[in-house]
Amino acid sequence: MTNNYIEIPTWDCGTWTVTEFATLDDYRDFVRPLFKEPGQYNFDETASEFNAQARKFQRNGFFCPYPEGSRDFREYWDDQKLKCRNGVIFKNGKDTWYLPREYYMWINFLPINDKVKKKFDFPDVWDSQYHMALYELLAELHWMHASVLKKRQFGSSYYHCAKMINLIWFEETPIIKMGASLKDYINEKGSWKFLNEYKSFLDDKTAWYRPMSPNKVLMWQQQIEDTDYNGRTTYKGLKGTIQGVSFEQSDTTGVGGATRLFFYEEAGIAPSMDKTLEYLFPAMQSGDITTGLFIAAGTVGELDKCEPLKDLTLNPVSNSIYPVETTLLDDKGTIGQSGLFIPEQWSMPPYIDQYGNSLVEQALEALNEKFVKWKKDLTPERYQLRISQHPRNIAEAFAYRKVSVFPQHLVGAQKRRIEEKEYAYDFVELSRDHEGKITHKTTNKLPILEFPISKKTEDKTGSIVVWEKPDEKAEWGTYYASVDPVSEGKTTTSESLCSIYIYKNPVEVSRIDNDASEIFIERDKVVAAWCGRFDDINKTHERLELLIEWYNAWTVVENNVSLFIQYMISKRKQKYLVPKDQLLFLKDLGANKNVFQDYGWKNVGTIFKTHMLSYLIEWLKEELDTETKEDGTIVKTHYGIERLPDIMAIKEMEAYNDDINVDRLVSLGALIAFAKVQQANRGYRKRVEYLDKKHLEKSKDLFKLNTSPFRHMGKQRSYGAMVKASRSPFKNIR
Repeated sequence: MTNNYIEIPTWDCGTWTVTEFATLDDYRDFVRPLFKEPGQYNFDETASEFNAQARKFQRNGFFCPYPEGSRDFREYWDDQKLKCRNGVIFKNGKDTWYLPREYYMWINFLPINDKVKKKFDFPDVWDSQYHMALYELLAELHWMHASVLKKRQFGSSYYHCAKMINLIWFEETPIIKMGASLKDYINEKGSWKFLNEYKSFLDDKTAWYRPMSPNKVLMWQQQIEDTDYNGRTTYKGLKGTIQGVSFEQSDTTGVGGATRLFFYEEAGIAPSMDKTLEYLFPAMQSGDITTGLFIAAGTVGELDKCEPLKDLTLNPVSNSIYPVETTLLDDKGTIGQSGLFIPEQWSMPPYIDQYGNSLVEQALEALNEKFVKWKKDLTPERYQLRISQHPRNIAEAFAYRKVSVFPQHLVGAQKRRIEEKEYAYDFVELSRDHEGKITHKTTNKLPILEFPISKKTEDKTGSIVVWEKPDEKAEWGTYYASVDPVSEGKTTTSESLCSIYIYKNPVEVSRIDNDASEIFIERDKVVAAWCGRFDDINKTHERLELLIEWYNAWTVVENNVSLFIQYMISKRKQKYLVPKDQLLFLKDLGANKNVFQDYGWKNVGTIFKTHMLSYLIEWLKEELDTETKEDGTIVKTHYGIERLPDIMAIKEMEAYNDDINVDRLVSLGALIAFAKVQQANRGYRKRVEYLDKKHLEKSKDLFKLNTSPFRHMGKQRSYGAMVKASRSPFKNIR
């Protein structure tokens, strides 16, 4: 009897020994460097030992040649049970591989319905599936959870059912749950049939018979009814359970109670998985200690149903997902962290060698040729859908499926920049002090980060996001604003939100230092935004008013709903509203000429989709700057989209189609259309900056003026004979 944390059977060039790890830290430190990447595991002839028991069964039709009940029989099955509980280490010279417990059991004792072989057979050794097994083990050893975004036909369901079988077969009282957004994904039509197949085989072909009571679809408990000599009924067994739960009716079905393992099947078609996790994670914690493992695995389905999996994949650490450093974020090889991603080029038949290593480069060459053909033969929408099911990188998995009007490669890159915190921001509340001056303070209240917003969301007020506070010295016209208003306050019928953006115009700066000078352009940019609504529409209008006045911004307003315009007029602040006749981009179209409102523009016909949107798209695609090497080679190009730091506008661009409500894009499109035409007609604003003091010396000569600039002060001024003399208001007082 030892006090070691774990003892692992070890095969070393044909000799069996045991490797001991005294602590969890020792064990974790051993496993971590073994985690590489498919194509780099260098499996050799040793791989034939990985699944030696399966190969024996394939030859003989049985596992153990010894008589049942004999000592050799018991020793054989006890030895295999230990390997199925602790895993197995294989060594061959300088190379070492560790097969986690469920992976060893899967490839040796749990046959699957092999589509290629067209029969039930044991899984072949694939380095990509071995890679997934190590990843999930590392997640567990680091007290974190696992997310697996995968290509289709990878065997994930079979593998994770093997993981559940392994626990209920060999451990005491594990509580295991398998969930999905729809019941058919996990019932007898779905993954539960794999559990039945495994149980049937193990009960028949091994010494590990495990009765279940109950033994029904979506509910197993490993026990058997027994009657003692007094006639009393008891249940004997390891008492572990596997329960299937679906979230069709509620996001919280079956998530209560302590849970050892929760597997979310078809996680790429699970629109409310994020809400389920908020209820599930507490069931897998005890104080600060993680007591269970959550695994989400799936292929991307419809884009509006895969946002939770996308979030787990791209933001692993904030979601308690074990992160992997990867170069597969996009087609540029960008390095970053993600959940586990299994691309098409890993273990892609026939590009797998005899030992199970992925021939990644060859697979990629074949894929690239195939993708070229698909792009030629398929409609753009079908092409995007197909590559999302066979993705070479994460960006392809989540790429927009239709022909997007927005440059999705730029949109995706900007989204990453925002998520990586390249833009500083504050959440701000505005109010007036006792003198009527606008004051601001930071707030912990979040802006609305949900798109599209759910009708169930009660608080739709959000907060103002500020990327750059207003310049108090800025001249009128430095800032523009654009408002897409709402027609009512509290409502349960409309998902429309009020949206406003504040935009800072570009400025031509002349910087003078003694006799030298330089001229450069300060970029235009979006500096603030708010999207939301209050139950009281007057509070919505007040927030717009405060934000516009704070920035002293000339404001374009969509006047389909005139309530905000009327509000500003009632406050005598129509100076902030752009008159209709100043909306030159509408004049060019001959649009809105029959609109009799004095201010703003009317969103009628296809003005937004066919005209304003084009201004916005060109603004996003505009080349601002390039970074080059010494030889002139362009290293990086900066595009106009980098002037837009709002993640929610980016999300609307990702999801944009003719049927979706895009309040932010409406206000942003009108803003950019107005700004670009104003700049074309008026040019850039100009500012002179003096870095020296010489220009101030001219002020010393002011005393030499022959005529005083104050010569008329205190004198009565004559305006000619046509001007009447003033009359005393007190002339009739007696």
